[in-house]
Amino acid sequence: MPDKVNFIMILKTKDFKMLGGLYKDIYSVGDYVEWRRICRDEDYEETVKLYYGLITNLRAVDVGGRNVWYADVLSNNGRKDLVLLSKIRKMETN
Repeated sequence: MPDKVNFIMILKTKDFKMLGGLYKDIYSVGDYVEWRRICRDEDYEETVKLYYGLITNLRAVDVGGRNVWYADVLSNNGRKDLVLLSKIRKMETN
């Protein structure tokens, strides 16, 4: 039977990445991105709305005791949104 492993020792030796760390390397400030949201009306019928904007900041947000990477996005209508990095897609520009 295997011996018990000291979990605290494992945490100190391994480098744990935050959630969304893979996406952080893909995006940078100034990228033009697209994301979508599902909107439902009073009859619970869904419509998908597309949003476009520029990334102004990448930051880690504490969500339920775990840090997750989000992007501050300045959308085309002038509103600032906080969008999960895994939910955005980089758009090609000239």
